[in-house]
This record gives sequence, structure tokens and C-alpha cells, in this order.
Amino acid sequence: MKVTIKAAAERRIRGRYPFGHRGDILNAESGIGAGDVVDVYAESGPFLGRGYFNEGGATPLRMLTSKRENIDEAFYRRRIREALSRREGRIVGTNAMRVLHAEADGTPGIVADLFGEVLSVQFRNAGVERHRSQILKALQAETGATAAFERSDTGERSREGLEQQTGLLWGDVPERVTFYEDDLELYFQPLAAQKTGFYLDQRDNRRLMRGLVKEGEGFLDVYSYTGGFSLHAARAGARALAIDQDGVALQTLEGAARANRVSVGLRMGDALDVLKALESERQTFGAAVLDPPTLAKRRDDIPKAKRIFTEGATRALRMLKPGGVLLISTCAHYIRVEDLLDAARVAASEAECNAEVRGTTYQPADHPHMLNVPESLYLKSILLQKE
Repeated sequence: MKVTIKAAAERRIRGRYPFGHRGDILNAESGIGAGDVVDVYAESGPFLGRGYFNEGGATPLRMLTSKRENIDEAFYRRRIREALSRREGRIVGTNAMRVLHAEADGTPGIVADLFGEVLSVQFRNAGVERHRSQILKALQAETGATAAFERSDTGERSREGLEQQTGLLWGDVPERVTFYEDDLELYFQPLAAQKTGFYLDQRDNRRLMRGLVKEGEGFLDVYSYTGGFSLHAARAGARALAIDQDGVALQTLEGAARANRVSVGLRMGDALDVLKALESERQTFGAAVLDPPTLAKRRDDIPKAKRIFTEGATRALRMLKPGGVLLISTCAHYIRVEDLLDAARVAASEAECNAEVRGTTYQPADHPHMLNVPESLYLKSILLQKE
């Protein structure tokens, strides 16, 4: 099966950019099924590589390789080995990590997180859905996971014409998947949790904030989910308070706090509403984290997202003690560091204070940002210190 791309897209594909968008496709042979592997050619004639093709998908072409090689179980096993090698020696203090980060690991549409010996897998497009059996065999062989579950319940599947799917893949998946991060035991309920189960991408930021909190001072965890930031802060001696509207997540946090013999306060509700209430109660904190869910899935969402960041940061800054620190984080690719700084600048003005930018952080090594895939950079955070 053959797909030809326009001359304007050839340079990007030759530069190993993995996406062929709708306007890049010159023509496609008839009879190509959704998710079939196709040979990709330039308008001028040369062979460019092989990839998944789904004419009806949001992104029709997803490149796999620039070579004439079979896309089979052996191919996926090589990619998984390469991904594991990329992470070797770079993930410490935990037995949980992201094994495959989709296009950034040359496996478009596959996200896989390993928690001890339990694997969480997402299949996001029609191509990986067609190759599901080969991919799962490769993951089982290369990771050694004794059990695995699926969390293919993303909006991307709907845009690919696929039904959302969750459930057991192999082995005996426990009701609570447990792993460790430094001196904390963490867990989640595999089919009731968000995304792949746990936000491993904030690992470095959790450690950063733990090193900045002061014993006995308040720590505010806004959009806490299961409270990874709160648990680290509480272990360091802070009085942690977690805010989230997900009752299951807060229940998980409550149990994890007991298991780790620390205390974390809980507030359930809309984050901005709770922040307003805390401010009216004249609460104060020595450190805070503002880490909302994805607020901008399209460029058009950026202005609204910045308004939410501004309101949340304004209230957090008002409650911060002088010298206190605030981490503002986004998991949206479309939101730039400059957008966070803009929102924070307005927030500081509204809060009638000044703040120093102490640093900027990005996602950890098991969520690689590859130069040829700009979309693989998604997690950005700024650390502010109130003067």
C-alpha cells in the first residue's frame, strides 16, 4: 500500500518528524484500511519510510521508520529495548517509570507505564490497535511485567474512530497497584484512576518541592489528584492541604497518608472555589503547587487557560508568606513557559506582591523530549518565590 505526500511536507518527514497531517497527503492508494502500514513516498518519487495510515483520523499519517523494514513483533521489541536503554541509569529512587512515551520513543500511539511488575498500557490510534497482539507480546517479553491492564479510554481513540477500552491484559492485576517513590509507598486503583494510573511525570518536581518546604509550615497542593506533592511535603514535616474535586483520588490520598504515617488535610471541590474560601479564612502557607489538568487541548484554549492560571496563582500568592515558594505547572503542549510567566506576572500584580523566578523545570527523563518531535515537550513548570 502506497501513500504519497506533498513536496511541502517532504522536508519535515525527512527530518524524522513523525506526523503527516491532512493537508500533507497528496494521494493514497485505494483499499487502505484504518491503521494499515503503508509505504510513504515523496511527490518527487523517492521512498521516505513506513507508517500507520488512517484517512479518517485526526492525523492521517504516523511515521514508524525511514527504512524498508517489517513492522512486526521483532520491530516493536527493538523499539522497547531502545527505550529502556535510553532510560538506563537515569531513573532512580523508584520502581515506577514510563517505558514508552509514544512518538518520542518511535512508537506512535503507545504509552506504557511500569509500576513494579505491573504494566499500564494505552493504545491511542488505529495503527497500534491493528498491531495490538504483537505489541503486547513485545511489551511482556521486554519488560518482564507479570501483569498488565489497559487504559485506552482517551479522546484520541474517539478521533481515530475507535471505542474506548479498559481492562485486564494479562496476569493478576491487584485492586491496588503499589509502588515506591523515595521513602513513600504510593498506590492507585488501576481502573478507577486517571490516565495510566499515576502522574509519574511530576516526580522531579515533587522532589524539588519537598526540598523547599519547611517543617511545621503549611503546604498547599492545588489540583492534587492522589496527592503525590502533599505526601512528600508531609514527609518533610509540612502541614499539607490537598484540594481536588475527584473524590476517589482524595480517598486514595487519605489511605496513602495513613499507610505512610503522615497527615494530609483534604478539601474536596472546585479548586478556584476552595482557594477563594481558604483566602477568606485567612489561611497562610509556606509553599504551594498549582498543577491543573490539561487546560488547552487546542491553541484556541490558551486565553481561557491563562485566566485560570492567573486566578489560581493570584489567590495562592496572597496566601503565601513572604519568602514562600509557588510552583505553577502545565501538562498542555500548547501552553508555553512564556504563557505561565505572563499569567504569573498578572497574578503578582493582582496579589500586590513581587516574586522572583527561581527556575523552570520540564518533564523527567522517562518522558523524553525529542528534538524531532516538538509535541513531545508538554510538561513545563515555573518556580516563584514571593518577596
